[in-house]
Amino acid sequence: MKALQIKQPDVKALCALPDPEPEEGWARIKVKAAGICRTDFELLSGTIAEHYPLTPGHEWSGVVDKVGSSADKGWLGRRVTANNEVTCLKCHYCRRGQWRSCSQFRQIGFQLPGAYAEYLLAPVYNLCELSESVSFEQGALLEPLGVGLAIAEMAGARLGTTAVILGVGPIGLSCLAAFKAAGARRILCLDRQPHRLALAKSWGALAAVEDLQELQRLSEQFYAHGADVVVDATGSPEMLQVAISLVRFGGACVLAGFDGNRTTPFRPDSIHVRNIRLFGAGNNSGYT
Repeated sequence: MKALQIKQPDVKALCALPDPEPEEGWARIKVKAAGICRTDFELLSGTIAEHYPLTPGHEWSGVVDKVGSSADKGWLGRRVTANNEVTCLKCHYCRRGQWRSCSQFRQIGFQLPGAYAEYLLAPVYNLCELSESVSFEQGALLEPLGVGLAIAEMAGARLGTTAVILGVGPIGLSCLAAFKAAGARRILCLDRQPHRLALAKSWGALAAVEDLQELQRLSEQFYAHGADVVVDATGSPEMLQVAISLVRFGGACVLAGFDGNRTTPFRPDSIHVRNIRLFGAGNNSGYT
């Protein structure tokens, strides 16, 4: 098969590799669509440290064309995507649903070959069948959508929840979709990219603006005491205090962006005096 491999940081190549063979409990998927994530560029640059060579691609969909066990033949020919996280399923952390703390944790597209290839392997227990109404391109986007769904659940989004989303790239837009589906209203969005702001508005944001002062003005206008939930999907350390300042007393602030290991001045009083719930929302699993 053909596969795009990162040989080492900043070195990539289109390679001819043997077709992978699934072991018992695994399936081989013929890839139909694969998304490009920012983390793939970080793998290429070496910002995310991994063992090279590797085949990236963790946003994908395809068709099961081979299985490793006769017990799994019912999956043959099905249109699927999957949770990319592979664990032992038996240890203390797995039983608690804390997959990434499993000593055997690996992820498709990182430690395991990903979807920038004609075929990939995934555990059968991770597969999720796609409805015929869902295109392969849409199926590949279920991975980032899962982050938005996890954040909405984590923050307790429900009918009438008010929210602010800082940064409406793929994760911010996924949060917007999940919040709207949960019944949230009066959602304000901030971003620097006009096309993202237009998307956010078309997806149901009350307002989508580029200027921070305008966002703060709108927040004061529509939320007399602050928003129920503020999601920072920018990953910018400078936005942390902004996010916290927009949350109401007892509300939730969710950190959903990666900051590149940067630091920022931080006042704990801004959280505990106002009883704000602060959540870290990276590495969500189980929502594919």
